[in-house]
Amino acid sequence: MSGPRSALRVAGLIVGGVGLVLGIAGFVVWRYVPGMVAAEHARLVALPSPDAIMLTDLPAGLEVLIEGRIAPDQRVVFRDFVAYLKEEEQRDKRERERTGNWKVVEKATPPLHLIVGDDGSVRVLNADYSLHFAKTQWRDDGQIIDTNYTGLVAREPVFVRGRAATGGLEAITVGSGTRASYLAQVAGNAAVGWWLGIGFMSVATLLIVVALVLFVTAARKARQPASWPPEPGAAR
Repeated sequence: MSGPRSALRVAGLIVGGVGLVLGIAGFVVWRYVPGMVAAEHARLVALPSPDAIMLTDLPAGLEVLIEGRIAPDQRVVFRDFVAYLKEEEQRDKRERERTGNWKVVEKATPPLHLIVGDDGSVRVLNADYSLHFAKTQWRDDGQIIDTNYTGLVAREPVFVRGRAATGGLEAITVGSGTRASYLAQVAGNAAVGWWLGIGFMSVATLLIVVALVLFVTAARKARQPASWPPEPGAAR
């Protein structure tokens, strides 16, 4: 019976170890992530939101958070998109089955012309910003691999987090919506972090309980008397 007992102990150690790691990770996420998100949200709220004229008076490098809309004359780069991310669904290499995981395989983030306020003009100068919370999507059904485009279109309301620069703005993040909607999205991440931590700790608790059951079962088997006569083939 040493074989089954050893197997139960090993299984208990593995399950308990995984549970312990998940529990520690869950506690860290639950304890610290909401506070980090709240601090970042407060920092973003405090960023200035200048109009087109005020932006020209700011020192270069100062971080700002503005809102506006993409100008009607902004050049289209693909279909209706003026900026986009192209994603492909990853398939299992052996079975070619869907995994539900999407990977960005192409990115187009050209300089942008924004209308800020009633008729103020602001230029996004760089072409290496991140796209977040873009609302316009298009699925390319003509491809063998599932392909999805997400991006921005002309006249769309957008927010831009970036740094003041000579002649415009060096964007860090551009996305669909307003300054308020962006801040709300960031604030909502605190709740996501809290629940994620709770979820990790809940799974960890379940795994530790399973590990304890395995250890108890192994201990009970150790106290059981050896059967007699021995099973055929067993050493006497």
